[in-house]
Amino acid sequence: MGHAVSAFDGGNLQEFLKPVQVLFVRLAHQMDTDFLAQAPALRYVCSPTTGHTHLDESTLALRGIKVISLRGEQAFLETIRATPEHTFGLVLALLRNYRGAFAHVAAGGWDRDLFRGEELYGQRVGIVGLGRVGFRVASYCSAFGASVSYVDIRDVKAGAGWDRCAGIQQLIETSRIIIVCASYVNGGAPVLGQPEIALLRGHYLVNTARGELVDEAALLAAIEAGQLAGVATDVISHETGANQLERWNAVANNRNVVITPHIGGATFTAMARTENFIVNKLATALLEAEKTT
Repeated sequence: MGHAVSAFDGGNLQEFLKPVQVLFVRLAHQMDTDFLAQAPALRYVCSPTTGHTHLDESTLALRGIKVISLRGEQAFLETIRATPEHTFGLVLALLRNYRGAFAHVAAGGWDRDLFRGEELYGQRVGIVGLGRVGFRVASYCSAFGASVSYVDIRDVKAGAGWDRCAGIQQLIETSRIIIVCASYVNGGAPVLGQPEIALLRGHYLVNTARGELVDEAALLAAIEAGQLAGVATDVISHETGANQLERWNAVANNRNVVITPHIGGATFTAMARTENFIVNKLATALLEAEKTT
């Protein structure tokens, strides 16, 4: 394999991809069948992410293209705190109605009574998926005096005093703040479907995992009907394709809805460290490949 390195500068994508054997990507491009057809020499796709919703895993497997990502790298990921911190920030943003308060002051207002919020202390928080991110977020909430409940399909480690619920509906019924931290496998069904969203009346919902984990149409309809106390999302369904961002922006208008553009893991520190980790992981894979040829 040659050592030429180049970065896509926004020119002719097909010409750029044609000779590429190793491609580093994040979430800007949906690597579907058409995209991959433009890269006939491709051998490795490197993505410093845990989720693969931007990757056509079936086509990659059929082509024999190896995916190198952060999925499963638990020991390393425990040292990356960007997403748990952002998730916790969104919880506070909803409880204190930061979006409305920011806009109010920007427009020249100064009436704090319009934005009386709630404290995290004494609330019950429900975590959907007590993995790396979920455990850390639960720990932050617990440190602030909230009670923690959780659901997870696996046998997972939990903090002292945290309650495991039998299912998501029980979690919603016994918690005021629901935080989605579960992992998502391409093609999987939402963990929050219409029945679960119907139970969210008067609740706060935060999602920094994947938009596909939630029945987006049902959630948007519930927001439009004013059924939730607040919603914060760092993710939407089909982020790099045809999506509902315009509708999200519409429902956020004059509501306690916070939308961020998938910035959970986007800190200078986290991005630099994850990219270096993926480079080292690629180097190991290339050495192993050489030994077998």
